[in-house]
Amino acid sequence: MNARFLPLAAVLATFWLALFPITSVDAYYHLATGRRILDTRTIPTRGVGSATFGQAPWHDNEWGFQALAALIGRAERDDGGVLVLTPGGRVGLVLLRGAACAATMALLAATILRSGAGPGLAALGVWLAAFLTFGNLFWDIRPQILSYLALAAVIDLLDRDRIGSKGALAGVLAVIAVWSNVHGAVLLGCAAVAAEAAGAWIAREARARRVTLAALLAPVAACLNPLGWRQLAYAFRYARDPAMVAGNNEWARPDLLHLPLLVLTAALLVAAIVAGARPRPAGLLRVLGFGALFVTAIRHLPLFAIVLVPVTIEAIGGLRFRARPLVLVGAAIIVVLLSGAKFIGVVPRFGEQPSRPLPETEVRRLVRQGIGGNGFNAYRFGGFLMWRLYPGEVVAMDGRNDLYGTFRTDVYDTILLARPGWERLFDDLVRRFDIRWVLVDAGDPLAAALSSRHGWQRIDGDTAFALLISDEPEKR
Repeated sequence: MNARFLPLAAVLATFWLALFPITSVDAYYHLATGRRILDTRTIPTRGVGSATFGQAPWHDNEWGFQALAALIGRAERDDGGVLVLTPGGRVGLVLLRGAACAATMALLAATILRSGAGPGLAALGVWLAAFLTFGNLFWDIRPQILSYLALAAVIDLLDRDRIGSKGALAGVLAVIAVWSNVHGAVLLGCAAVAAEAAGAWIAREARARRVTLAALLAPVAACLNPLGWRQLAYAFRYARDPAMVAGNNEWARPDLLHLPLLVLTAALLVAAIVAGARPRPAGLLRVLGFGALFVTAIRHLPLFAIVLVPVTIEAIGGLRFRARPLVLVGAAIIVVLLSGAKFIGVVPRFGEQPSRPLPETEVRRLVRQGIGGNGFNAYRFGGFLMWRLYPGEVVAMDGRNDLYGTFRTDVYDTILLARPGWERLFDDLVRRFDIRWVLVDAGDPLAAALSSRHGWQRIDGDTAFALLISDEPEKR
């Protein structure tokens, strides 16, 4: 193979590997909300889909992705009366993920090639970025995948402006405007432009003034969405309100001992600088800024990788390192071995394979027996119930911590874990929100506590889940 085709081959390989099943349960919540947007032709302003907080104000900062996912993910009612993805809908969503992944890697390859690192190192950079981020937590049917693509596009366009490409900065602002309509992380695009402006001044580049102007206009572009300035400001709520991230694993601080590939990549950048490489100040500023963001939460790993890898490969290439074929193959193998990547699609698969089982039988029993009212559910499959039982507002808790605030820690967790005082809180929920059924994991303490309580009948079924029905007369 001609060496110049290596980056393309690497991009195509990442597309192929990204064709794995839908694994994240969050996908169902996004599909349910997206379908509601398409059906009502409005962006939700309250917590629709929630039995407990359905009327509470809510800022849907991911509406664009949700509408796109619902449009691609065609759905129908199955024989059990629940909403399911059609075969074409599943294929479409998996292809959406694969296309977003490949486009992100293609932009990184273009940025690396422009630095003069050569096609071999560019291909290695694509491979490295892909395996740093492969996993069900990152590349799945979630709005974050479009933030990864948008960040790579912003970095690439800023680099194009550096070499004199006309219209590149206008392109940056256009990307940010679109980004603000699909995911609330658009603030990070503004930060990337600000880092470029600061780096341009440090390096005394002639373009520093116009990049600074772009940095000032970036927040304005981010307000070009139906939610206006609130979309840009919304990201700051995560810093002000700890309840929005409490109990959510992806907001946990990363354990670097379990991220050897990332540590190695950062070490290579430091080693290259010590050896005499001189990365551009803007690139280093982005690495430092996104690195600081990453140490606050594991969910920011892909964003950090997208800014770290091009700078690292450029630094290595700046040492006039000649990437021999055997070295590239060896490095590619090391990347795979150190990544610990899971869920990649060596053989393409277009189905649904949740990381943990979901109560498919139980939800169909609810529909088949016509059990009305709302339910108290396990947190992890709240979005799943919203999707299967759409359009009913049925769940006591789903994945939107920004909607529920302290309800999860003060009320929901107390009930689910059957802590002291749970009965009073549970009875209050039953009365206020017409809770007629409970569907939780069989191992949840509430399942055992409620099974022996008068007025609740446990339905035999899958031993992994506990479905309990109220014996009280249904409200009319």
